Amino acid sequence: MESQNELNENIRLTTIKIQEEHPELIKYIDEIPRNFLLKTEKEVNNKALKDYLDSLNKILETYSKEH
Repeated sequence: MESQNELNENIRLTTIKIQEEHPELIKYIDEIPRNFLLKTEKEVNNKALKDYLDSLNKILETYSKEH
């Protein structure tokens, strides 16, 4: 599993890619869920970040296939 730093970097890069290449998708991007910050277990934090990254990638993948 990726570290929190790696996940955060991938989220940042994916968000930048969406902003630069498909700015029309910005309205579909949710804020990073803040509830993972309240969790004490590292796995839960990483899972929340991974889930968010996966959702960003899914938005990008779906849009790219359709356009």
